[in-house]
Amino acid sequence: MKKVLSGIFLVIAVITYFVFSSSGYGEKLEFNGTDVYYTDLVTEADAQKLGEYLVESEFADGNKKSVQLTKKDSTYLFRMVVIDGVTEDSTKDISFKALAMLISMQVFDGAPVELEACSNTFETIRIY
Repeated sequence: MKKVLSGIFLVIAVITYFVFSSSGYGEKLEFNGTDVYYTDLVTEADAQKLGEYLVESEFADGNKKSVQLTKKDSTYLFRMVVIDGVTEDSTKDISFKALAMLISMQVFDGAPVELEACSNTFETIRIY
């Protein structure tokens, strides 16, 4: 009976770990207040390089932000949580496109990068 209970507790512990420790956004690194999530389609080294660049460029400035790095085919997807309404302001378009270009050049050696403006649950609102 004791072994059965131990086995049940182990199963519950494992299930609890996977349910509560996994956000569904990928693994997470933190850089000066910015959470950098990354999926299994990219490496931790890619996420680390991105995070270091975000600190260097002062994007990661101590204020709470969340981004996600993933890949679609050979294109890196830099997915960024944005405040409501920011994607409706076309004057921000050039800034978002420039950020994608800088990440491409400075972090991923010119590989294509697409910026996705997202809700706080990483649902895509707009692609740049």
